[in-house]
Amino acid sequence: MNPRPRGHRLRHLLLSPHHGTAGMLRPGLAAVCQVALSLCLLIGILLLDDQRLGIGWLYWTGHGLIHALTLALLAGLLVGRLQNRSRTEIPRFVELAVLLLPVADLAILAVTRWSLVNVSGFQGYLMTVPMVWLAAQHRLRGAALGISITAASMAIGPFIVPGHELLPVLLRGAAVLFLASAVTIVVVSVTMRLDEHARRLESVTSALGVVSLVLDLEDGTVLESSGRLTGPARSQDVAALLSGPLFSENGRLPLPPERSPLARALGERVLTGESVWVPLEGDRRAALSISSTRLDEQRMLLVVHDVTLSLGAVLQEEQFLANVSHELKTPLTSITGYVELVEDELDGPGGGDPSVIRSHLEVVTRNVVRLRQLILGLLETARSVSSDRIGSGGGPRRVTSFDELVRHQVEGMRPRAAVRGLRWELHGLDEPVELVNADPERLGQAVDNLLSNAVKYAHEGGLVTVTLTRDDRRARLTVADEGIGIDADDLARLYTPYFRARTATGAGVPGYGLGLMITRRILRAHGGDMTITSEVGVGTSVVFELPLART
Repeated sequence: MNPRPRGHRLRHLLLSPHHGTAGMLRPGLAAVCQVALSLCLLIGILLLDDQRLGIGWLYWTGHGLIHALTLALLAGLLVGRLQNRSRTEIPRFVELAVLLLPVADLAILAVTRWSLVNVSGFQGYLMTVPMVWLAAQHRLRGAALGISITAASMAIGPFIVPGHELLPVLLRGAAVLFLASAVTIVVVSVTMRLDEHARRLESVTSALGVVSLVLDLEDGTVLESSGRLTGPARSQDVAALLSGPLFSENGRLPLPPERSPLARALGERVLTGESVWVPLEGDRRAALSISSTRLDEQRMLLVVHDVTLSLGAVLQEEQFLANVSHELKTPLTSITGYVELVEDELDGPGGGDPSVIRSHLEVVTRNVVRLRQLILGLLETARSVSSDRIGSGGGPRRVTSFDELVRHQVEGMRPRAAVRGLRWELHGLDEPVELVNADPERLGQAVDNLLSNAVKYAHEGGLVTVTLTRDDRRARLTVADEGIGIDADDLARLYTPYFRARTATGAGVPGYGLGLMITRRILRAHGGDMTITSEVGVGTSVVFELPLART
């Protein structure tokens, strides 16, 4: 690491943030204001001669008080540093000094300015320094306080120097008041606009889940932090997350400490969208994207935002493509092999055994059906993603018997259920439920998805319950199973393309993570929706509602 330059301590004093009283000027800038005021007073001594000094004791008392306040502030800053406080921590007495010093300076100058009544308002004009200080700290309230003290100074002037003509004294005080007030108002206007921009930026970064960190490159101290993350890592300490164990972008390989984004940024490396996975409590994790840019020789800016959903979707899509490739390859390999066997059989004596050829062709047919189902599923996904509505509510009035549609889907599912020894319990399927302007083909697909999931995920010999009800406006279908259930953390992600619940993958149940997404899109295109409740090891209940008349 490069040695710290001599000017770094001063720069840090001026630029380091505070986390103390709201609106407080940074201690470094407060020290600059106070020292500048003392230096101006010392320069004023060079312009002074005994003939112009009106009230000597008042003049020198004011000097002594302001210089004493300056030394006290500098001593407080030095003590805070010697106490080895963190760079973002400010001693309480320094906070109080920064808040009270401009008021004290202004009150002292408001009185002692009249000790130089023969000089053209030199000390009066110095009142601008604490007035600007107050305006920067307290905005409109600080400006009003400063202007009020300066105006009060005009009123007490004639009583301090009663031997002078009243009009010149008041005019001189008014000139100081107008100038200082104008500067103060400009400062307030600028700072309030900066406050507004800061609030807008904070709102945007919070909505986007962006956190910015300013790091000291020498020791890794976080000098500044703003924003908050969204997603699973919300309310987490970003610096602590990046300092803990991390995993690579693919979510599988642990990152060695020296390869972590925080270590690389402290090593003065500029990062652009580096993505890592961070483990959280339980089995949860979050993906963070980190970018960095160098602010100066000793500070690095890190911008961190949550990319769990987007990166998770990418990884799920990659896994899905790998699964699809495998699923396509397996039946194709089988088809190729059995076609070759058929060819060998046909080339044999007598043109081959018809029963053997038929057996081989049955295997080929099963694999062709499997390929067809897989390809149709992929096409269905593409069609669902690319359209928000199905068909049109216009045109001739069409009526679909929803109760009959559900009965047919249940009957079609019975053979699969019988293989697993499942029991059925049906309610309300003998009551007529008619839907106007519905698409029976797409609704049949949605119902089939629900029943298929219930049969797949139910325990062997378990119960599948199908309930159909209606009211004056809507039909409600409930499909419940006694099965493996779904973890609560996975429920919100069930409609994400290619996502599969951990209970499903753990049980080795095949699937592609598309059925529920397609089903909800079909229902929403009809003006309906669906809800899922589940308990691991107990079962899952899926309810979807449809309007009786689709408009």
